[in-house]
Amino acid sequence: MNKKIFAQLLAHSQNDLTKITQPYILDTFGVEVKRCNTIEQYVQAIDNACLHKYFSKYWQNDMKKWKYSGVALIDEVNSLKPRAVLDVGCGYNEFKGKINNLVGIDPYNDQADLQVSTLDYKTDQKFDVIMCLGSVNFGNREKIIAEVGRCVALLEDGGTMFFRVNPGVQHDKPEADWIEFFAWNVPFIIELADIFNLAVLDIRDDTNQRKYFVLRKPLAKLQK
Repeated sequence: MNKKIFAQLLAHSQNDLTKITQPYILDTFGVEVKRCNTIEQYVQAIDNACLHKYFSKYWQNDMKKWKYSGVALIDEVNSLKPRAVLDVGCGYNEFKGKINNLVGIDPYNDQADLQVSTLDYKTDQKFDVIMCLGSVNFGNREKIIAEVGRCVALLEDGGTMFFRVNPGVQHDKPEADWIEFFAWNVPFIIELADIFNLAVLDIRDDTNQRKYFVLRKPLAKLQK
């Protein structure tokens, strides 16, 4: 749950839902949502609307600015000769046509091959490579673990995942003010690797205080 939005709604409403009106939501958060039955539902709806608005209308990426997790990834991923690559939160799908056999998913950008979130993406396909470049970064610890777990489930045995994550740095555009960025750190990366039995191949400091890291899923053990 987005703590910033929850605190704002609670302070305004004092648990009186009739005070959470459509004009108030639009004036405070700059988005429109349907009527909800609980404050928690309002928080979720407003959070989703703020993310959608920011990443579909205001956010811009520049692959060239990232030291490790931008253009440099093209050759690195292609060198693995992947049969299938999933770009999670692909934004404008900039790696499409540059990285072989790539499918881009994103819940907010219509340039994606499929406009869907990680947790809602349904497929029987497995991927040799999964890229999560700034996309697994919103919500609480439980949501982050769930999203990484979904990626692990989609990854082939022996497959590789590339991440760029935000240590909690707020974006400077005012449209991002209500977005809550999860504060990634190295101990949490190591913890995730332990939770999902993944090997940590690399952890580096990328541009703009971001962390770049690479995880690999072990090959399945042969049954004797």
